[in-house]
Amino acid sequence: MIYCHFNIFFYICCFNHTIFLKDNNMGKLLVKLFTFLGLHLRKDLNGNWQLIGARFLPLNWIIVVFLAIALLNCLNDSWFILDKTEKAAVEYFGAYSHEVGPGGLHWKVPFITEIRKVPTEMRHRWELGFRSNDKGRETEIPAEATMLTKGGHIGSIYWIFQYTINDVYTWVYTVKDPVAVLDKLGQGSMRLVSGQTLLDDFLTTQKIEIQENNKKLFQNYCNTIGLNVTINEVKLQDCDLPDAAVKAAYSDVMNAEKDKDAMQQKAQEYHNKVVPEANGKAVIKINEANAYYTQQVNGAKGEIALFMGVLEEYRKDPLTTERKLWYEAMKEVLPEAKKTIIENQGLLNFKQY
Repeated sequence: MIYCHFNIFFYICCFNHTIFLKDNNMGKLLVKLFTFLGLHLRKDLNGNWQLIGARFLPLNWIIVVFLAIALLNCLNDSWFILDKTEKAAVEYFGAYSHEVGPGGLHWKVPFITEIRKVPTEMRHRWELGFRSNDKGRETEIPAEATMLTKGGHIGSIYWIFQYTINDVYTWVYTVKDPVAVLDKLGQGSMRLVSGQTLLDDFLTTQKIEIQENNKKLFQNYCNTIGLNVTINEVKLQDCDLPDAAVKAAYSDVMNAEKDKDAMQQKAQEYHNKVVPEANGKAVIKINEANAYYTQQVNGAKGEIALFMGVLEEYRKDPLTTERKLWYEAMKEVLPEAKKTIIENQGLLNFKQY
C-alpha cells in the first residue's frame, strides 16, 4: 500500500520527466532528493526514470518539509509593500540603513531586516480636550479641556490640530514616542495662548487670530526640539463654560454682542441712506447761496458804478446835476402819488394842467 502511494506521488511529481529529470544538474539533484526521501529510481530503455522501490523515511521527510517551509517563508519575508502615503526606514541588525518610498513593492534581506513604516504623505489629525470615535461621537477629556484664561476665568476649550511628518529618520529615531510629545507640545502652546487671551475673545470674534497665534507658537515648539513636522492647521473647535450660571451669563453677553452688531449695521444702513440725501440738499443750498451772492454782488457793483458816474457829473456841474436828480425823483414819485395843489383862490385839480 505504501509503495502504491509513493508510486502515485512520484508520477504526479514527475509527470513531465523530459523537463525535470534530464541528465543535467537539476535532474541529478532531483534524483538525489527522491533517493533521500526513500524513493529508488532507475532509467528504462527509453531513458525515462521509473520508481523501482520505496522505503518510508519519516525523519528525512520531516527535514525536507521543514526546509521547504523555511524556503517559502524566506521568499515571503523578502518583500514588503508600502502604501502610497508611506515611507519606511530600513534597519539591518537594528541599525538604520536607508529610507525607501513613498509607496511601492520593495525587497529586503530576510531575518536581519526591520522595516519601520511612517505615513509621511498625509495629514494627521489630533484632538485636545475631547476624542471622537468612529461613529462621530465625542467624549470630553476635562483634564485637557479645562484652561485658565486671561483675567482668571476658567473655560473648557477644545482644539483640533493637523500635522504632516516631513522626515522619517527624525520621526522614528530622534524623538521617543513623537505622538505623545506632539500632544504635550500642543497642550503647552494652547494653554499659553489661552492664558494670554480673554475668555470673551474665545466666545466672540477673535477665533481666527487666536488660531493663527497658536499655530505659530506650536510650530516654534516643534522646531526647537528638532521634531521635523509641519503644523498645517490649528482649529479652535469650541469653547464652553463649566458652570451653568456663568454659561448663561456669557450667553447673554453673546446675545448682546449680536444685538449690538445688528443695531450698528442698521445704523450704518440709515447713515448710508440719509447722508447722501443731506449732502445733495446741502449742495443745492450752497449753489443757491452762491447764485444769490453773485447776483447781489453784481447788482451792488452796478449801483456803485452808477453812483460814481453821477458823482463825476455832479462835480462838473453841481446845479444842473442836482436839478436833474430832483426831476428824475419827481418823475418816479409823482405818477403814483395823489396830488393836490392849494392856491389862494381855492383847491385846483392838478389833472387839468
